[in-house]
Amino acid sequence: MSSKLQLTALAVLVSAALPAQAALYKVVEVDSNLSGPQIKTTTEYYGTAIQPSLTSDNGANNLGCFENDCGTGTSYKLAGETRNRPDGFSYREEVPFAMDNSFAYIEDDYDGFEDYCFYQLGYATCEYWASDRWSSWYNEAYGSNTPNSLAFVVDGGTLPSASGAINTVINSLDSSGTAVGNYSTSAVRNTPLTGDISGWNQGRQWVNKAGYRVGSVAKFTNGSLYYYYTQAAIWEGNNLKTVLNFGSGGVSKDGDYFGQGSMRDLYVKGLDFYGVGYNTYDDQHMNATIFKGTTTDLTNLSSVQINDAQVDISGDNIHSNSVATNINKNLVVVGQAKRSGGYPKNGAASNRLFVVKDASIANPKAEFLSGGIFFDGAGGEMGGINNFNEIVGRIDSENHREYDGRQRRQRAFIYPYGTADQGSVEARQAIFKDKEGNVKAWLLDDLTNDGKVSGITDNNNQYRIYDASDINDAGVISATAVKCEGGYDSTSHNAYCGDGNKDETVVAVKLVPISDDTQRSIQPRGYDSTATERKGAGLGFGALTILGLFGFMRKRIK
Repeated sequence: MSSKLQLTALAVLVSAALPAQAALYKVVEVDSNLSGPQIKTTTEYYGTAIQPSLTSDNGANNLGCFENDCGTGTSYKLAGETRNRPDGFSYREEVPFAMDNSFAYIEDDYDGFEDYCFYQLGYATCEYWASDRWSSWYNEAYGSNTPNSLAFVVDGGTLPSASGAINTVINSLDSSGTAVGNYSTSAVRNTPLTGDISGWNQGRQWVNKAGYRVGSVAKFTNGSLYYYYTQAAIWEGNNLKTVLNFGSGGVSKDGDYFGQGSMRDLYVKGLDFYGVGYNTYDDQHMNATIFKGTTTDLTNLSSVQINDAQVDISGDNIHSNSVATNINKNLVVVGQAKRSGGYPKNGAASNRLFVVKDASIANPKAEFLSGGIFFDGAGGEMGGINNFNEIVGRIDSENHREYDGRQRRQRAFIYPYGTADQGSVEARQAIFKDKEGNVKAWLLDDLTNDGKVSGITDNNNQYRIYDASDINDAGVISATAVKCEGGYDSTSHNAYCGDGNKDETVVAVKLVPISDDTQRSIQPRGYDSTATERKGAGLGFGALTILGLFGFMRKRIK
């Protein structure tokens, strides 16, 4: 018997001898068959957004589904997308790789893709990385109308019709469960699912809140697939209300560089309007921004850069770009800043995750997440924040060098951030305490560990959670998981699927809090000690690397 099988058998025996345990979350796989027959032909499904919950859903103790049994979460609609291949460059982003506002990389075809990887990511696998994406971009740009991103909403909800859509992305669901996003056709790469873009060539939308939609609009300068500038935009209802100016020093075109701006989220507090995203400033840098003003004069919103997240720091381009992705009612802002390839840290030009405590202050400052799972030099992707300051996303789960090496695997996380002064609820934070009583950030795989190995078709051990894209106030999370049918060989982080011989799949899931506190516990996953190499044709544990290489979501993304 192999060492791997011996370890697996031991894990099963130990599990059987222990009392039944529960996790913090139930993993509920999305039934893609509910989304129409066209979805069934695709094997990879990604969860991108969850419907906001009502204040009345918070419960007497503001614990949401942690005190009110939400069953399998069907009260909250989930939006998702498919992929058959990686995006050439993200269907969401205004410009390639979220930083190429001269379009220099994209105009050089395959060589440009490889150059971006070499200079900005540093992987030793850049030929593979570039080939995968260039092939996809070539198919899209030069004649293929085969859809790659099919969007869907499950458990009800509405996906606005998009005539001739080739690729559709959903960035959020509004309170009614209606999708907010954009779609491409053979003639136009991005058009909002809802709302006009009169006088502009492209449009992207991210959220619909308080009667406003926000995103960006773009105008071409020569009619090609690239060479355009974009500006942050606000819609009131379906009507384009205002297009915002660039920041101080930013212009629509300066030499080879085009101005870019985008608003990704908003919060309205009385008459005060707060938007977050990025804008172009001097030297045409794309910097994380808070847009501030009043609803009485949306044309005069100010653009305030987020300090320490900007591209140029003390005369050096430390970052290649940055963006604020979300804001909540406590005016807590989250975002990310991509390290420039010329300034890596601990072997990686990482996508650094940050928090701004208060959007209302004159000089907001990024506080980069650190400690615990946020090790020095860790990179990730920001998913979202709810009004209880619970932040979700994904983070590196390995710390080897990426420069001249391979891409790190990533896993989904949740971070209960802040204090009572910042809107946090002590009883809710207490759910996430470790055995020493400390509130901390967790990999969601640790919070879905129910201690059961296999033999139950719906057990949590069938899933390893790769990405958490959104969270509502009830605590329900939209996520993407790698699935091993029937369960992995053990409950460990690095468990194999059928000794490495079984196929795994990529599926959209909801993570639904367990309401009974007597059946709720945190059991951090361990690691199997084995040198056995995986075999067979299945994705195996390497599926997480494949997901990272696909880079489908917002690194997409920002």
